[in-house]
Amino acid sequence: MNADAFERYCFLRLYAVDLDTALHTIKVLRHYKRADVQYPLLRDIAVTYVRPFSGNKGEHFQKDQLSTRKHVPKPMRELHDELVRARMEQFAHTDLKFYRPKIAKFRGSRKPWFPMGFKGYDYGTLLKRLPQIEMLIRAVESSVQAEIANYETTL
Repeated sequence: MNADAFERYCFLRLYAVDLDTALHTIKVLRHYKRADVQYPLLRDIAVTYVRPFSGNKGEHFQKDQLSTRKHVPKPMRELHDELVRARMEQFAHTDLKFYRPKIAKFRGSRKPWFPMGFKGYDYGTLLKRLPQIEMLIRAVESSVQAEIANYETTL
């Protein structure tokens, strides 16, 4: 196996760890009923699941990532795209495109103050999709494991 192929193999193994971590976090999330615990765990699941698709730096590759077309089943792409969007625009970044902040100016007795409103994320709706999220992660993990097995035939 040449150096580029070996690096790709290493990335795939790390992506499998990310996906396994997301699945374990789902198990943890199911033990809690309070939103103040569930929502951060749900955010962690999304961030960890999307990590392999987000572009990762290697020594031979400037950017390595899983192919959505290759690893995400077509019927699950809408949910995948929602998780990617949430991760890239809000969970792991602070994009104005998502938040669309509105700032007002109020005059008080001492000095003006500037409250801000912005779009939040609907964790409750995403939480209701947890069974589908788990199926998505398992499907991607299975696809990644199959690609890993192909590489391992050359080791």
